[in-house]
Amino acid sequence: MDESARVPSVSPTRSSPPQHLSGDVPPPLQTVEDSIGPEVQSDVHNTDDADSAYDPTPGNVTETTSLASVITKYREENGRTYHAYGSTEHWGPNDARAQDQQDLSHHLWLVTLDNKLFLAPVENPQRILDLGCGTGIWAMDVAEQYPNAQVKGIELSPIQPTWTPPNAIFEIDDYNLDWLDENKFDLIHARELLGSCPDWVELYKKALKALKPGGWFDQAEPSLFFTSDHIDLPQEHCYTQWGRLMLDAGEKSGMTFNIGPYLKEWMEEAGFVNVTMRRVAWPIGKWAKNKSLQEIGFWNQQRLDAGIQDFCSRRFHNKLGVGTPPDGMISNS
Repeated sequence: MDESARVPSVSPTRSSPPQHLSGDVPPPLQTVEDSIGPEVQSDVHNTDDADSAYDPTPGNVTETTSLASVITKYREENGRTYHAYGSTEHWGPNDARAQDQQDLSHHLWLVTLDNKLFLAPVENPQRILDLGCGTGIWAMDVAEQYPNAQVKGIELSPIQPTWTPPNAIFEIDDYNLDWLDENKFDLIHARELLGSCPDWVELYKKALKALKPGGWFDQAEPSLFFTSDHIDLPQEHCYTQWGRLMLDAGEKSGMTFNIGPYLKEWMEEAGFVNVTMRRVAWPIGKWAKNKSLQEIGFWNQQRLDAGIQDFCSRRFHNKLGVGTPPDGMISNS
């Protein structure tokens, strides 16, 4: 049994294979808007100080809106906490348990992509934007890998560490709102944003406008539906039930979880060119004969064990009136 993922210059996930997509900004001679993502602010720390890998002060955590008490006064629902800032209700909690799950998921993506942080063919990026950066772990890793680049992560909750690489900053911001900057980024990264965007074509248009000519948008998303190479899953199987419930909950929220099949089409509609997609398998558990798939399966099992409630609780409670995933969702995997 496995899971999968997709996205234009995207990374993989396995429910139906995860996919990784990359979309290129059209060349500058074309009339289409040729950039994606907000500009990194001018207060990004430079990397001249070779003696200090990290800045221990909270000075490089900035906000598009001031870090007022309302931003940190999190909403509490069913024993979990959620973001207070933003134009939309995101499904994911932001408490310590959820942060651990996000970091575990980051490791799963690294194992899946052979320790690559992105697949887009970007060389020597100078400015990088991470949409919905969560704990900031991807942004910090990429900042260390490209010490001469300015890396910015935006997130609804201030859950990033204060000890960060000097060339990384974090802002409290909502990618579903208007973007102010144009023609600024070499790379915009997005991962696991499914179920959190009411209009993907509009988001991609804003990203395209913020990218430099020749820049890339790299996205990785898990599939909503689980599949098997060996059997047809019956309608009563817990994985099949899960997919139906998640689809229904997402549609009722106005932010679908079923984005994988449409990402390439939406990117191209927004104006991206050279959009490619890579699908990868995520087994659940260590049953695969291939050692690489065994490792992926192990970490995917850990991810599901740690995160299944995070993925569905808020939407199931608020949109469907149910509180838990189908019986056997974890034990049968």
